[in-house]
Amino acid sequence: MGQRRAVLGAEALTPAAGVVNAAGNNTLLTPAAGLSLRIYYASYNPLVAVEAAFRFGAAGGLWLRNNLIANAVVAKDFGDWRYLQGAVNEALILNLSLAVAVNWTVFYQEVR
Repeated sequence: MGQRRAVLGAEALTPAAGVVNAAGNNTLLTPAAGLSLRIYYASYNPLVAVEAAFRFGAAGGLWLRNNLIANAVVAKDFGDWRYLQGAVNEALILNLSLAVAVNWTVFYQEVR
């Protein structure tokens, strides 16, 4: 996938997307050393029923957590002035209750 940039004031967002399919924690993005991930938009949709949630780090609190039916979509646009941010060097993870294929998309920045 080529990278596209969305304008956010003077900063740009980087989109990322993919598919995960393992039960438990699936690492989606890892920031460069010394940086944090700042998430402005996040979505996922499973091919079969599953409980899914994002988290920062392997043991971080679950957010955007939902029990979904097959092909449902959960999407959250936090807006230009709001975001969720992990700690320095903390990966973004999608946690799944079952081993099923789940599509995901995020728009993010890496920040100090």
